[in-house]
Amino acid sequence: MKNIIASTNRWRWLLVIAILVHFAVILLLGLSRYWGYMSSINDLGVFDQAVWGMLNGESLLNTSQFNRQINWLGFHFHPVIFLFTPLYAIIPNVAWLTLAQAIALSLAAWPIFLLASRVCLSEKTGLLWAVAYLLNPFLLNAAAWDFHPMTLAVPFVAISMLAIETKRPYLLFACIFVILLCKEHFGVMAVGFGILWYIRNKSWKPALGLTLIGIMHSLIVLCVIMPALSPIGDHPMLADRYSWLGHSIGEIIGRLFTDPFSIIKVVMIDYKGIIYILFLLAFFCGFPLLAPAFLLPGLADLAANMLSAVSMPKSIIGYHSVTLIPILTTAAIYGVKRLSAHQARYTLTQLTGLAVIASFVSGCVFAPLPLPGAYNFWAPAHFISRPDPRVQMIRSLVGDNASVSAQANVGSHFSQRHEIYRYPNVVGQVDAIILRLESPTKNINNLPDQLTENRRNNPHMLHGHLQMARTEYIASIRSLLSENKYGVLLWDDPWLVLAHGTANHGLKQKIEQKLNRLQKEWKIDGKALADADAENAVSGQKMPSLNEH
Repeated sequence: MKNIIASTNRWRWLLVIAILVHFAVILLLGLSRYWGYMSSINDLGVFDQAVWGMLNGESLLNTSQFNRQINWLGFHFHPVIFLFTPLYAIIPNVAWLTLAQAIALSLAAWPIFLLASRVCLSEKTGLLWAVAYLLNPFLLNAAAWDFHPMTLAVPFVAISMLAIETKRPYLLFACIFVILLCKEHFGVMAVGFGILWYIRNKSWKPALGLTLIGIMHSLIVLCVIMPALSPIGDHPMLADRYSWLGHSIGEIIGRLFTDPFSIIKVVMIDYKGIIYILFLLAFFCGFPLLAPAFLLPGLADLAANMLSAVSMPKSIIGYHSVTLIPILTTAAIYGVKRLSAHQARYTLTQLTGLAVIASFVSGCVFAPLPLPGAYNFWAPAHFISRPDPRVQMIRSLVGDNASVSAQANVGSHFSQRHEIYRYPNVVGQVDAIILRLESPTKNINNLPDQLTENRRNNPHMLHGHLQMARTEYIASIRSLLSENKYGVLLWDDPWLVLAHGTANHGLKQKIEQKLNRLQKEWKIDGKALADADAENAVSGQKMPSLNEH
């Protein structure tokens, strides 16, 4: 008996260690990304401003997406971020968001361990499945890309799977309540859980309840709340990545039913959905296909990602697939269980080991880390970064009430204010401009010319971090320096802060020398720079791209 207890404790302690190591690594990744100026005003910045706004008289404030004040729920349905208000009341810092994301993604391994241990009748096997989950490259890369509220749903998705296995409907309903606060299309996920509950437990009341809740959530959020709060009267993504399907929810649903075959062709072939599915399954050795019913809750995210005309939601380095990982892990657990029952050559633990190996290898190759042989997609200029004390100095110089147009990759450091915009938007109207004349990444000009124009598919490149071409960036700064609208409030290489009513104090020459060095380092063609239309770069009339979400 003592040996059994000791063995049980050993596997659980090993899991605790694995969770803590995973948590420490992804927390460091998130903080270092922020301190290294790789975080975007379109991601971390919008959530920081939204939470800060709730404490300063503006509910879920956002100004960077449409160059005017909007309620963030009109862009994406993320009411879960209300929960950060008490934390911001203590210390208003974006580290809360990064910390919560790291905790959520790491702790989800525990319910997966409990589920796998119960299904496989072995805590050793349960530990292996938890490790396979933690090492999944989709999960690791989601953790490395700023903060996104849908990551907070991940542990509740895992617990929901455990609740179905243990026949605990109240626990499942509680988890679904939290999940529905994390993204607008998660009502469809609730329907999937309802159907799975009935298939697994043959109990129609909880299944019907979950299905109705999911349908009502989808209708109210997508057809009432978001259109009412949206500055364009509908979900902004309908005008962007899903416009090829229709220009309203009704049109899209209608086309899905009336023209399914052409849609399947576009999604699977033209948008490379088949490759996306193969990658999702390959990291689990295809085992999820042996238990397809457990994939039902994942249809919401799968459809949202595959129907998108933008490739990023289908990318390994994106965050968009993060809630699929606990679902795929669960399906793989049941799939291996079924496979082991129909053959005797390999044990259940040995089959599980294949999934762990697949996750380990893929995790090492696609990890957002400078490992030997790793892709290291983001390639930060400095892997470990520390906070820059000059950021607080700049905040004090500019003032809390000043309107600011900030460089896209530094905007999240100055987003706790009533008006912040992505440079060069609204230049000429704002009080101050905040720029950092340095690349946060080593990916400066190592892409073929034909790929550099599409910034939404190259967020890891310098022009992706700037959200503008580097030639246009340099030209716009030179144009600002040549005009008299703004003076130099601060030049502390690489920081440049411009403000109305400020003298230049003879700093233009030093700044011009810096720009010349950047032109050389970034290999910007002199003729292209001379031909750049600086007036357009600083007109402030551009609409922001909708690609970061």
